[in-house]
Amino acid sequence: MKSRICFAALLILFIATTPVRSQSVQEELIKLYAAGQLDATIARGEQELRAGGDQPTVRSIVGRAYAEKDEFQAAIPCLTQSAASASAAPDVKAWSQALLGTCYYGLQDYARAKAASEAAVATNATRNATAYANKRLGMLRAQELATKWQTLETTHFRFHFQAPKNLSSPEAFAAIHEQAYETNNRFFQATLPRKVDFYVWDNRADALQVTGQELGFTQPELLTIHVMRGQTRGHEIAHQLMHFGLRPTQQKRLISEGIAVCFDQSGANRLQTAQQYSNGPVDVWKMWEQPNAFSEKQLYAVGGALLEYLLAHAPEAQVKQLLREQTPQLGRQLFSQQVADFEKALASSGPVPAGASVPTTAASPPAFPAPVKVETAKVNAVVDHSNPADNYYNVLILLNGIPITAPQMKQLDPQKIRNIKVLRTKEEMRAYTEVELKAIILVLAAS
Repeated sequence: MKSRICFAALLILFIATTPVRSQSVQEELIKLYAAGQLDATIARGEQELRAGGDQPTVRSIVGRAYAEKDEFQAAIPCLTQSAASASAAPDVKAWSQALLGTCYYGLQDYARAKAASEAAVATNATRNATAYANKRLGMLRAQELATKWQTLETTHFRFHFQAPKNLSSPEAFAAIHEQAYETNNRFFQATLPRKVDFYVWDNRADALQVTGQELGFTQPELLTIHVMRGQTRGHEIAHQLMHFGLRPTQQKRLISEGIAVCFDQSGANRLQTAQQYSNGPVDVWKMWEQPNAFSEKQLYAVGGALLEYLLAHAPEAQVKQLLREQTPQLGRQLFSQQVADFEKALASSGPVPAGASVPTTAASPPAFPAPVKVETAKVNAVVDHSNPADNYYNVLILLNGIPITAPQMKQLDPQKIRNIKVLRTKEEMRAYTEVELKAIILVLAAS
């Protein structure tokens, strides 16, 4: 919630020039807002607005609180009036314009989102508001660019592929991520208002040039994910589900990134990874309170191992309470002993101590059975050898070991898929057939 802190600090500077009574109300609103008490912020702000007067700062605060609750329609009138007010300070006007860009983006009104974001950049009143609006413009550029990409819709996602030819199968990619969604959501229990726009980039430099941000990243309130092809399947999905499932009132980097690493479904030994990056004893509380003193790799690795450890050694309800609030104060209240034990396990050298390493939170997918040769006639009966433009050209699909066609693959229920693997080397494929193929897709699915 870095932007919340910046916004509050900006308003504190501005209210020093406002009348005494207005100062008192605005200070009250800022305290409520900075504490994450969005409903109280809205109630108190609307009470003040009913008293009359222009009050662009109050309208901006109320509009921002609505926007953070994803209530974009309710936010727009407040922000519009604030941005249009002749008495609004340039800083307040710029933030209201920038937030309007977010609201319109969330409503998929991309033309108005662009106009509002460009207005905030043109106002150029504060570095933070300008940077915020520029990020939104970057996402809008990506959205426009992706209208020329291949799109594939599934139950929970609308996938946009920059270079589908470099994926052995966009459908297989989509099915894997649908499975990741279902697996992670057993914990988060999120209900999303619509499908997530999931952008799959093939070139990091292109993504940085267009969006202005390094891959991968998620804007959960806007139901938008950007990833690089080959990124872990569960990390960004966890960020998305966290937003709608647990509704955190604030975010601390150690915890917010830690839970995404914990649910990335990589199958990694997270405690050993954290040991590798920590290089000796770790002060978890310092990492929690002073994240800028540590590298991103340290925060991700230690955070992922910490959350995995807490889920294995504490009640799930308490961990979810922590994820909603994320304050070190609550962490000390609930998990002082577990954190101390975790630090001891992390500081140990050599093999991970018995009981310290815990299984990955998301269960590992079932293993594929030993390869069985498929008769050449059966392979040729289902493989498309005639259309090089098709994604499944010269690709054999084996569903639970049985050859199927590409149309049959597309009809599979993603929620029943348990594992998918793509074979590309001749050595791997010879275990299944002597037919020359581009790839073999192995699919395990529940009956």
